[in-house]
Amino acid sequence: MGYLGFQMKGGNGVRILVAAAAAVVLSGVLLQAPGGSRGAVRAGQASVNVAVVPGFRPATYPGYTGVPALPVSASQLAAYHFTEVPAGAVTATKLQSFDTVLLYGLRWGDLSASARAAINTFAATGKVLIWDSDDTGAQNYSTFVHPFATDASGENGRPNDSVVSFPGGNNFLASADPSSPYYLDPNQLVSDRNMINDMNAMKTGTPGWAPAIVAANKNVPQGGWAVAWTYGDIAKHTGLAVYSGVDADAFSTAGSPNYAVKELAIQLGASFRRSPDTGCAPSCKPPATTGGRPYASCAFAKRLPRGWVHRKVSVLLRTSTASGLSGKLLSANGKTLASAKQNQAGILRFAVQTKRLRSNRANRLLAAVYLNGQQACSKTFRLRVDNVRPRLLSLGTARGGSRVSLTLRLSERSRITINGRRGVKWPHGKMLAGHHRFTFRFPASVHAGRLVVVDRAGNRLVRQLHWG
Repeated sequence: MGYLGFQMKGGNGVRILVAAAAAVVLSGVLLQAPGGSRGAVRAGQASVNVAVVPGFRPATYPGYTGVPALPVSASQLAAYHFTEVPAGAVTATKLQSFDTVLLYGLRWGDLSASARAAINTFAATGKVLIWDSDDTGAQNYSTFVHPFATDASGENGRPNDSVVSFPGGNNFLASADPSSPYYLDPNQLVSDRNMINDMNAMKTGTPGWAPAIVAANKNVPQGGWAVAWTYGDIAKHTGLAVYSGVDADAFSTAGSPNYAVKELAIQLGASFRRSPDTGCAPSCKPPATTGGRPYASCAFAKRLPRGWVHRKVSVLLRTSTASGLSGKLLSANGKTLASAKQNQAGILRFAVQTKRLRSNRANRLLAAVYLNGQQACSKTFRLRVDNVRPRLLSLGTARGGSRVSLTLRLSERSRITINGRRGVKWPHGKMLAGHHRFTFRFPASVHAGRLVVVDRAGNRLVRQLHWG
């Protein structure tokens, strides 16, 4: 089936109009979730007519920089018809011509009591999307149909040590699986300076809601629900409410795809039911999800040793910041060699006792970061370990005529230093090959000295020398 798309400019600004069939096709694609999940409901409709409150370009709150314009012209949103509705124009009658209300960059408390009541009534059978941003700050939606409160990261505009996870089960809004239509690149979420680094987040455990993205960062270390959803009328499973604290500033982030725009498209494409679910109404249960594996960023905080090492070595890992975050250093066979917890600088410091590793070889190791016991990220590396001191395969001293001599043969390539009487020229820091015989001669006045042998890893051998 073909369709006709065009743009119109009217009193409410730009509107994108397409045939409803396009939205149905798009929602059909988005509802094919992994594991058989088909979105919030198994039969329903996607968004078509969207009321954007208070408009495409919300006013900037004092002390903030404002949010970018809602990307209504993005190709991923071409299936939807957007209309600006000022906050003062929100009434039950006004909303009757829409199937979706999008609250964009707006503080809930700025709506009048009658406007909030109209939105709550609308949510029972319609879709309400709440797009928070760092510009709105922490909020209290105590008068929303399903109350909740949020924490705010603040307007940092820089990396904020984010960590994310994607709950499983009936999660039709986000996935870390690249083959899923709901895929959001977790690395992009945590590395983008806005998305999760500047997020607002619903408080964890909010009754009646289910998380779709669980996240934490340096300013919200206790974590929260960056994206969450519920039914408008839980007992009937009608309507759909979605909260998104993914910072709206990410709409202006360069790159393709833009995962903030994609998340908005996923939410608009999500199916919702107008009439009660005959399978459970009027006693349907709240939504539920299962735990998902967290994702964090991690990188070495200082350069790893390039040469051979011995004894104890420190490995520093910089990672995301979250409560319940810890790390382990594992051998190739999974044995724990060291454990660490974050310090105030956000660093995990592993003290590696190399004597627990195999000597004279490069050992493959894994530095793993865990969030509440689940692995969130890891880095593999190798340490070249040598904890075996060099050996003297032969050592001899001799005196003859006007000279004394020292003859030696080492087990491996090493650097030698011979200390003795002042005024006598001794080898200092001389590198000798292993398994070769070397002879040094000194004046007959020499009677004693000390030989120091240091191998590639710093292992030392000391011998006292005597000439009779």
